[in-house]
Amino acid sequence: MPRKKKILLVIECTSFLNWYEIFDGAVAYKDENDEEKGFEIQVEQAPFPDISAVSYDNDQCIVTIRKQQNPHKGTSQERERTVQIDFVLLRSVTRGIHQQDSRNILFSFMHANIPSVNSLLSAYMALERPIFFGGLKSIQKRLGKDKFPLIPQTFFPGHREMLILPDPCVIKIGSAHAGYGKIKLEDNSLVSDVKSIIALHGDYATAEPFVDWDFDYRVQKIGCHYRCFKRFSPNWKGNVGNASVLETIEVTDEWKLWADECAKEFGIDILGLDFLHDKENDKYYILECNDTAIGLVHKHEKEDMEYMRDLVLMRMEELGWDESKKKISSSSSSSSSSSGNNVEDDNDI
Repeated sequence: MPRKKKILLVIECTSFLNWYEIFDGAVAYKDENDEEKGFEIQVEQAPFPDISAVSYDNDQCIVTIRKQQNPHKGTSQERERTVQIDFVLLRSVTRGIHQQDSRNILFSFMHANIPSVNSLLSAYMALERPIFFGGLKSIQKRLGKDKFPLIPQTFFPGHREMLILPDPCVIKIGSAHAGYGKIKLEDNSLVSDVKSIIALHGDYATAEPFVDWDFDYRVQKIGCHYRCFKRFSPNWKGNVGNASVLETIEVTDEWKLWADECAKEFGIDILGLDFLHDKENDKYYILECNDTAIGLVHKHEKEDMEYMRDLVLMRMEELGWDESKKKISSSSSSSSSSSGNNVEDDNDI
């Protein structure tokens, strides 16, 4: 008798990453002595813009996913499908550039109480950078400035309040990622120009003193696995351009502590903590914490995806799923039983 299925929705913004392959043969609650025990993991992978989701009163979430433009061959990405999901792996920011805003999809998952990695609550917090930065300030207050050297930052709710700024400084507008919305001001003579831009859209902004850095770093944490990446770049924005040089270095106990404190503060399993090294005073400055949508370094990509797979299976096994829970089905009961939790018959997985 074949194992029952649980459907994992992987929301992945990097289309060439193949989660079908990573989860191939994966089983939650696996028992080597009982081939029928456990749940086979059926993957559905798509980016946020290709997903729609409806949450029903009984905590069931029905997701419709569009056919992918460049699907992984032999997978369900080759057609449109509708499924009832059981778990979500978030591998994409919920809001981005070009008006990409998938908050309503996130809210559907939250309304249905869908379990996920990272947690849906942490994804909600990560919608706005000041919320996460407030958490970093809480860590600094708990540990002290010497043990958690967070960069000083001022928050402005709008352009009118931008009166006193560091000189030179970096202005970050809104909650953009990947270097977008960031401006370096060499002196305050340009503040009025920046304020005029912020005024157009009613964004909030933050200001930080500019650090003349020689290297920037990221401590990556996936469950109990840590990596640290050191980067040199000729650009003041280290993550912009193609001329940066990246190397993997040993994770120090200090940096591991920083990552662990962030995981504890935000309740997250996957994160990337970014910080700089000031070449003038030989000090580190923590800049920001990124959640589960962190980019993966190609050299370690497959191994890190496997770490995430194992983390998802571990979190699934902590749930104690009740199989007496009824499933929504738009087809006959025989079709539903042959396709796990699918609303539509799915023979591709």
